[in-house]
Amino acid sequence: MLQTNKWIDEAAKLCGDVAVDCSDTAGTLELAARAADDLRREHGALETITDKLASEIESVTQATEEARELSDAAREKLEAGNSTIESSIAGFAEMVELINRLGNHIAGFAAAMDQVKRASQSIDNIARTTNMLALNAAIEAQKAGQAGQTFAVVAAEVKKLALDSRAAAVEITGTVNSLATEAEKLVVDIDAGIKGSDVAKAQFANMEELLGGLSQIVGQVDERTSEIAENTAAINKGLSESRNVRLAVSMANDVMHERLQLAHSELNELEMRANRMFDKIVHSGMSKADSEFVQLALEKRDEVVALTERAIASGALGIDQLFDENLELVPGSNPPRFTSSLTSWADANWRPFFDQTKALRPEILTVVCTSRTGFLPTHLSEFSLQPTGDLAHDTRFCRNGRVFNDEGIDKIAKASEQDYMMAVYRHTGASSQGGNRDSAVVRNVYVPMHFQGRRWGDLEIAYIL
Repeated sequence: MLQTNKWIDEAAKLCGDVAVDCSDTAGTLELAARAADDLRREHGALETITDKLASEIESVTQATEEARELSDAAREKLEAGNSTIESSIAGFAEMVELINRLGNHIAGFAAAMDQVKRASQSIDNIARTTNMLALNAAIEAQKAGQAGQTFAVVAAEVKKLALDSRAAAVEITGTVNSLATEAEKLVVDIDAGIKGSDVAKAQFANMEELLGGLSQIVGQVDERTSEIAENTAAINKGLSESRNVRLAVSMANDVMHERLQLAHSELNELEMRANRMFDKIVHSGMSKADSEFVQLALEKRDEVVALTERAIASGALGIDQLFDENLELVPGSNPPRFTSSLTSWADANWRPFFDQTKALRPEILTVVCTSRTGFLPTHLSEFSLQPTGDLAHDTRFCRNGRVFNDEGIDKIAKASEQDYMMAVYRHTGASSQGGNRDSAVVRNVYVPMHFQGRRWGDLEIAYIL
């Protein structure tokens, strides 16, 4: 008989371990499926970035081609401009030479003007002398009387000729002086022009050199533009090839994701079957270790129901408060937390009861009362800390007011009318006597709670053996 009980205990333990392993593996597959989803999203983002990059490279290719055409046109215009400047410099040199010759002619003309001026002065002197002689001749003719009348006429004509000669000499001198002044100004202007033309000639030479250097730079730009065009074409080719690779990776990832989803679904079904088998084994009394926690849960369910009914009877708690499903979001809570008209009373009465129950056994991780909608009006003190705004902290330690209503074992338990139900599931952020855990696969007993004939929810005790 003892041997039989040993085999039964080992079978019950093995069944529980199978359920635990199924739950653990299901959790691992779920993480893998999430990772596959993340990979798909990241792959999609990579596709978007790559397509955008391809579009931008196409724009670069077009712009490079346009730049190449512009550089070719610029080089042609620079070469044409260089030829024009060379022709202009040659013509300008001829013009400078012509100006130099003109300057020489003007200098000779000025010398001739000086000679004319001296000749004019000589004429003026002769006219003065002739005028004096004509005056003396007129005086002598006057003295000669009648015999000098003819000579007097001649003397008068000579005087008139002298006066006309002098007037002409004065006019010639004035004209020559004016021409000389203008010639001097022209000579000054020609000298300044020659000097300016020398500067302009030097500037033309600098411009020719500058245009030659600019033409060389444009040629180098054209070469670099050609290299850029070649490199861009190579990048485009690489992107095209990588697009094929990414398409293959995307297809493989879709297949992997589909298979992970299928495996996760099948494992969830296996987990549910293992849980049902585990529940039946515990109900059959074949697992003494689990039965101890079932008995504890039944006793504590009766105690918390009695505690609550006394509050209802005394008027400290209304039945409508107890079944209040109008949840109000706690502002700024992340993850979202809610309150109802039951919250304050549950914090003051259920929470100490939970803490006392958890302290009874080191294997116990959590003790809670959850409504049929998955709402936790309160929780253990260690999981009802004040939020800090840190998501990791608040997710783990601010569980009061949260709603946990997944489509798995919780939903089945809430719909069950058994005296209790056993399950195994992953408990994220659970703590144990041995320390904190990010997650743990725990055993859980659900015990229904009824008030005035209505199913409110369940008392749950989660533990690790």
